[in-house]
Amino acid sequence: MSPLSEAILAGVVLVAIVATATISIRGFLSRRPDTSSVKGSALLGSQLRSWYFENLQPFEDALVARGVAPTWITAAQAVASLGIAGAYAAGWLFLAGWLVLAIGSFDIIDGRVARRTGTASDRGAFLDSVFDRYADALAYVGLALYFRSSVVLWAVLLALVGASMVSYARARAEALGVGCDVGTFQRPERTVVLGLGTIGSVLFDRITGPWLDVPDDVGLAGILVLMAVMTNASAAQRIWHVNRELGG
Repeated sequence: MSPLSEAILAGVVLVAIVATATISIRGFLSRRPDTSSVKGSALLGSQLRSWYFENLQPFEDALVARGVAPTWITAAQAVASLGIAGAYAAGWLFLAGWLVLAIGSFDIIDGRVARRTGTASDRGAFLDSVFDRYADALAYVGLALYFRSSVVLWAVLLALVGASMVSYARARAEALGVGCDVGTFQRPERTVVLGLGTIGSVLFDRITGPWLDVPDDVGLAGILVLMAVMTNASAAQRIWHVNRELGG
């Protein structure tokens, strides 16, 4: 396929993605749903999250109807995370971006299925948190292999450190009896930014390829720099918050 044909195809895909999401979100908002029970954030508001939960509902219903245990969903998430690492390492960025979003959705579905089926437990919550950490780390491992000969590797490693500290700060704070649900770049935000950023980077490269002589992964590199900054800033927010709560 010629570069011009790739650019046209990428443009069509981008328009289709944006149009589908826009129509779906507008349709959701036109019904004026009650989203007061859904907690939002600066990046992912309660209405946006409610819309996404609604789109996951058919998958959730199917799993509940078939009696699939939430633990199996969590385990599938962990196994599929190996696919993210492999896709990034092999340079299959478009696939990797979609896998990031899909596996992030597993993390939402397993908890909702557990609550609906009355199988929520401390054991399930523990396993879910552990496998979430593996899923995060494996994505960065794949990215590190992909950027192993580039200075962008440092951004990947800093983003990994930041993501780990965001999670650890909350776990340690809660073990000390301090609530720590603060930070502007928590796991849902990281999943959305990395997934959509990877997909967008590929489409941007294909669309501009015939006219701009830029590296194939320049968009993804920019996303990773952003994540390196924001994850560590969120970790700093949590450290400051807990330090203050403990009398610092």
